[in-house]
Formats: sequence, structure tokens, C-alpha cells
Amino acid sequence: MTATARFGTFDAERWWRPADLAALPAAPGGTAADDMDELLAAACSPGDLLLTRRAPAPEIRASLADCGIEFDHHAVAAPPGTPIERAIDAETLAGRPETAPYAVLPDTVALAARIGRAERFPAAETVAEVNSKTWSHALARSLGLPGAGVVVRSAAELAAAVGTRPSVVKDPYGVSGRASLEVTTPGVLRAVTRTLEAQKARVELLVQPRFERRTDFSAHLRVDPEGWEMLGVQVMHNRGFRHAGSEPAPDELLAELAHAGYGEILAAVAEALAAAGYRGPAGVDAMVRTDGTLVPVLEINARQSLGLLSLLLDRRVRPHGLRCHLWRFDLKVPPGKGIGDLSAALHRIRYRGRTVPGVTLVGGSGLAAPGGRIYCALMARPGETAAVRADLLEAISAAGMGAR
Repeated sequence: MTATARFGTFDAERWWRPADLAALPAAPGGTAADDMDELLAAACSPGDLLLTRRAPAPEIRASLADCGIEFDHHAVAAPPGTPIERAIDAETLAGRPETAPYAVLPDTVALAARIGRAERFPAAETVAEVNSKTWSHALARSLGLPGAGVVVRSAAELAAAVGTRPSVVKDPYGVSGRASLEVTTPGVLRAVTRTLEAQKARVELLVQPRFERRTDFSAHLRVDPEGWEMLGVQVMHNRGFRHAGSEPAPDELLAELAHAGYGEILAAVAEALAAAGYRGPAGVDAMVRTDGTLVPVLEINARQSLGLLSLLLDRRVRPHGLRCHLWRFDLKVPPGKGIGDLSAALHRIRYRGRTVPGVTLVGGSGLAAPGGRIYCALMARPGETAAVRADLLEAISAAGMGAR
């Protein structure tokens, strides 16, 4: 296989978002996304180079090695809250003929130009356009798909679009629950419109009905100039609007989607992305409502994603009769505790390859008091995931930590 350099900036939407857009009320952002780049190890093969802001903890690397995931590593001194691509130099990438960024940013294109690979990536403007919820909304409208919603461009239009029905209001470049708001009461709607009016900035928001969901899922594609490839479907678990976990879609859901003509819809999405000039990975978020209605295009993430990384991990264990369920856990951590303590507590249930179920630590090198986030791959046979999850929660408690 061709040696590949893998790197990325997980808050990509921040760098696609136009500076003149008004913002929805939201909690202040931080730099937690900076530490997520180590999750790209899930896509690595021997000979690949993983570039991250900090070296993955030895415990993380050892756990990944048990899954057959080995790689070279280089720490990049990128300032917090800035794209890592700005700090990568051409010499570091020597000997890796392929580059696989998490997402294509303006800084990614600039890096590609520095190393003579600009022709391998779409234009940054194209990537920003197709990642906008405004673009995916227009596509869903043009295809006559349910659940498209409406784009509003003023506080008054927002109030009219929401009316009295429970709605979800989304920033066109919001991600993982950030800049998505449920508007369920007149008071919340008034607070949002006041915030927008006070900013004196350009308004562009997507308003969708608040659907009663039965199943959230995402389809993962690879779009190339010569065609497109279906990579797989992942069921998503969310806490509010935030991603909590991904797992393989069950056969019953896949059969339901096939019966609904979902493949033809994805073909139309892939063709539209290619026609716009995009190439690379793309995730299409969708849902099945409680009444059985398929909403096939909620939004499009034209980049890599946690669902894709979960799918790649699943491919490693499926030949052994196991499936991968990638979960995020937010932990309360006492002083003096860290990833080493958790790894030690996981010793009994650590996945060690082959057919025995267990847990792989995928991310969480910076775990420290008073709390932090870890990503774990639960490798289990169908029907046994709950037991593996219970063992994991018991190990977290044994390490003196608590899951929030």
C-alpha cells in the first residue's frame, strides 16, 4: 500500500465559515478539537505517517497496535486553535507520496501547493460551499426530498419560518451540536432573534422541523472524478446534537433503505458533489422518523468523520466475527489520574486481536483532572455490545473515574 501522511483539523467548519455571518447563541468554544487529531490513527497502516499536535500516549499506541494499527508519528508545533496544516513543512512529508487530510481547508490547499500536490485537492472555496447546510438544503430541495427545511436571511424571516412549531435552527457551518438550537417556545425564539439583530451582521440560517427520530445514521462515500464509491452506513448515537457514538447499521435498516431507493438518492448526491468540483470523502447525515419516513439528506459533511473512522475500525475486526462500536465518554478525573490509570484498569478487557471481544483505546492521551474525553472502540459480537460496555464502565470506576 502507498505510504500516506495523515493529519487534520477537526474544527474544520470554523475555517470554512464566512467572517461576516451572524452567530447563534452558543457556549464559548475551546481548543478541545485540537486533541482529536490522534483519532486519525484509526485509518493508519504500517508505513503511514500520523502528524498530530501532541504525541499519542504510549497506552493509546499499544492499544491500537493490538488491532494491527501501527504508524510513524511526528509532533507538529501548531499554536492552539489554529489549523495544523500551517505548521507542517514539506520536509516532514518526504517519502509519503500520498496525503490524507481530515478536511480540505484553505491552509490544506496552501500546504499542498508548497509540496507540489495542489492538483490532488479540490479548491478550498468549493469545499466550503458543499459543506454549507445551505448547499445541502438546496440539493435536497432540487431532488424533492422530505425534511429539507427553509433558509432564512433575517431575524424576521426566522420568526416567520419557525412560527409556533418546534423547530431546529442551524448555522450553515455548525458542527457536532455547536450552533444548532432547538426553538420550542416563543421565549427562546425572541432570545434568538434579539441576538441576531444586535449583531448587525449578515444572517443565513437553516430552519428544519424538530423531527421525532427513530434512527439517526450516516452514509459514507468516496467521490472521485471517475465516479463514486459507497463505503458503508453507520448508525449514529447523539447526546442532544452532539455525536456520542457510531456503530454498523443493522441488516434490517440496510434492507429498509434499499427498499426506499436510498442508493439512487446517494448516487444523485455524489454526482452533485462531483459536478460542484468536490472529490474526497463525504458523509451524508440522515434519519428515519418514528413514523417510518426516510429523511435521506439532513446535511453533508464533505470531509472525514468519526463515523468513517468507526467504519474503518469495523473493517479490521469483521473478519473475526466482531463489529466495532466507537463511543465517546466524558469522564470526571481525580487529581493525579490520567490515561495510564485507565489503561491499567482496562487490562482485563483490552481487545487483543482476533475473535475475543474487548475494548480499544482510540483517543484520550491528554486525559487529566478535573475531566476529559476518551474515545473507545468496543469490539463485540452481535448482541454482546451491552456486556462489553458494562465491563468498560466498571473499569472506568475501578480507575477512580466517573462517566458523565
